Amino acid sequence: MEGAVNHGVKRGQSHDNCCALPEGVPPRKLLSTLAQRSLGVNCGGYVDRDHDKVNYIEVLKKIHNLKSVYRFDVGKNCDGFCPLIREVLEMEQMPGMVAENFMEYPDNQFARLKTMLSHKFRLPPEWFLVSAGLEIVIDHVSRAVFNPGDTFLMPIPNFAVFEEASQKAGAIPIHVPMAGPNFRWTSETTDILVSRMRTSGAKLVWISNPVNPTGQHIPLAEIARVIDAGRKYSLLVVSDEAYGEYADRDDEILSASRFVSANPHLMVFRTFSKLYGLPSARVGYMMSSSPDLLQAVNLFRPYFPLSWLSLYMAQLALLNESHIRLSRRDTIRRRETFMKAMSILRGFVVLDSDTNICMVRHRHLSADELTGHLEKRGILTANIGSLAGITGKGFLRVTMRNSADNAVFTEACRAIEGDICQREPRRVEPQRYVKSMHPVRKMPGGLSASGSDGP
Repeated sequence: MEGAVNHGVKRGQSHDNCCALPEGVPPRKLLSTLAQRSLGVNCGGYVDRDHDKVNYIEVLKKIHNLKSVYRFDVGKNCDGFCPLIREVLEMEQMPGMVAENFMEYPDNQFARLKTMLSHKFRLPPEWFLVSAGLEIVIDHVSRAVFNPGDTFLMPIPNFAVFEEASQKAGAIPIHVPMAGPNFRWTSETTDILVSRMRTSGAKLVWISNPVNPTGQHIPLAEIARVIDAGRKYSLLVVSDEAYGEYADRDDEILSASRFVSANPHLMVFRTFSKLYGLPSARVGYMMSSSPDLLQAVNLFRPYFPLSWLSLYMAQLALLNESHIRLSRRDTIRRRETFMKAMSILRGFVVLDSDTNICMVRHRHLSADELTGHLEKRGILTANIGSLAGITGKGFLRVTMRNSADNAVFTEACRAIEGDICQREPRRVEPQRYVKSMHPVRKMPGGLSASGSDGP
């Protein structure tokens, strides 16, 4: 028929055939350049989306004849969620509420949750972006900000997902090692980072505070210096506060959110996955005063990222802040007990922490070797031996749990000490003689008066 549109189908060729891949070209070659490049990205993180941890635990039990496997590898609050959520879940009418709401699409504006967060942080509700966990927020920020070839600054060690998401967007990392002892952030760290912000041409700075994996809190005065430098040198600054509630005080939220109003280039993240005890709910959020940043990041968000139940649980959690205060105090007490017990073990090094996670290594074992010794005793940890900034230094990240579980961990470490670690031989300093006090008289046969063969 005259005027018919030719959609690229040659005469004698079916529509099915025209959609087939060119002969001899593997599907990988038809992926985008960024996707092909991302397939080779490995930032040394401890989480592997292709690793079946549930099956792995069953294998460990079978191989090592274990009754239980303790998970010190995941950063969560082992006290769980607040009592209010438990009470609601046990209500008689709860199954009916779930059935009714599961038949409807969930709220995708999150108005009620944003209002509650607005009261908590004293920021306008429209400055909050809610999504399915911070991993998604990090990915969406990377996609919204980076062009291939852009650079970003990242103090190390740090959260590997920053680097992974940025590199998948085509960005190139510029690492800034922590300057302080035991990787503690100091004013010197800030000096070095600000200098690189001035000269590197980077587009964004990724910061986790408290730092993941060290668990150490960065003073807000140092964060403020980085934010000021970002404004001066035109860099975006991200402060990921996934573990922020652990560093907060009962009477004060120690968050960079206090700087958001005056700094539109700042993004602050928090989540309900850590101290709030709701990791399966996957509720994370971003705070920013920039409409452009919020709209750009929201551009990549699915239309309905969160279920009704996830939103409901997050809202209930905000109504029971007393649980957060109590759990934070319990964490401090358990951490002190844990650190004291580990300090007795001469073969182990444990870095100080301000949260429920810390870095642990053994003086004579690699990260892989220590992982193996712990696993055969039913202990899982996060192997961060390949993480940027601490590669090859033998560190594991350990999530401190309740007192009984922590005792299991320290006993396992004590058993490792006894089984494979020989005590360093006691060094005997050679006796030194001072002529004025200890004159040496040579005896027949070349022996000294002390019975030794010389000073």
